[in-house]
Amino acid sequence: MAVNKGRGPDRVQRFIPALLVLASLLSLIVSTRSLMGVPERIGLSVFGFFQRGMATVGTFIGDTATSIAELRQLRSDYDALLEKTRNLDRMEREYADVRLENERLLAQLGFSTRVNLPKVAARIIAKDPGNLYATITIDKGIGDGLRKNMPVIAWQDGVQGLVGRVIEASQSVSQIVPVYDNSSYVASRFAKSRFEGLVIGQGSDVAPLLVKYVRKRAKDELQPGDLIVTSGLESLYPAELALARVTRIRELAYQTSLEIDAEPVLDFTRLEYVFVLIQAEANNPVLGIEGGKE
Repeated sequence: MAVNKGRGPDRVQRFIPALLVLASLLSLIVSTRSLMGVPERIGLSVFGFFQRGMATVGTFIGDTATSIAELRQLRSDYDALLEKTRNLDRMEREYADVRLENERLLAQLGFSTRVNLPKVAARIIAKDPGNLYATITIDKGIGDGLRKNMPVIAWQDGVQGLVGRVIEASQSVSQIVPVYDNSSYVASRFAKSRFEGLVIGQGSDVAPLLVKYVRKRAKDELQPGDLIVTSGLESLYPAELALARVTRIRELAYQTSLEIDAEPVLDFTRLEYVFVLIQAEANNPVLGIEGGKE
């Protein structure tokens, strides 16, 4: 009995190593199959990560370069549009200037057709208030038929007014002494009341003209704004040329006549074109102008 009991455990012990080897083989087979492709998967994951990173960086760089190129193109387009805008603004200003110039010339032309006397249109090219005379220089002279003491008129804002007279003429230019010069004396009368007076220049285009030798009894018939015109009596100037408007009436006790301040009807600071009358008919009360305006 003792011998039989000893043999059973020995048999079991003999199978244990075989079982261990079998288990190891099975484990090795199972583990090997389960690990197959792991390095490849790890490599693919790492490579894919770097690929995505490189693709992202490449896309960013490409987009940045494209954006820079687009910004440069936008800047170039902006500069071109800005230059076009400046050119359009300049052209618009030039067009407005030309239109205004045409309107002024048309007004002068319309006035010229209404003056039925020989005349020469001229453009003012210089003003020199620093001279002994506050002279105005025009671009016409002896070659155009101008002579000393010829009267000069202008059309401005619907009014034909007296500018002055020619005091010197060369071949191609002439000088005019305006009515506001302190050497200027113009026989005149008030358009409504017909009282006469003498308009004397005060030496400045902004200082009032002075009307002297107006009878005191004319005071009740005069008021600021009344128009003063040339009388044409023993004068270089034709009759009924608009000259000035009354600004103030003064009655001095020690004088036998009124002294009246007046301002020229023409704004000499805006004067550009004038007409020199080659002949003046002193007996024509409207100077050949249709529809004389007060």
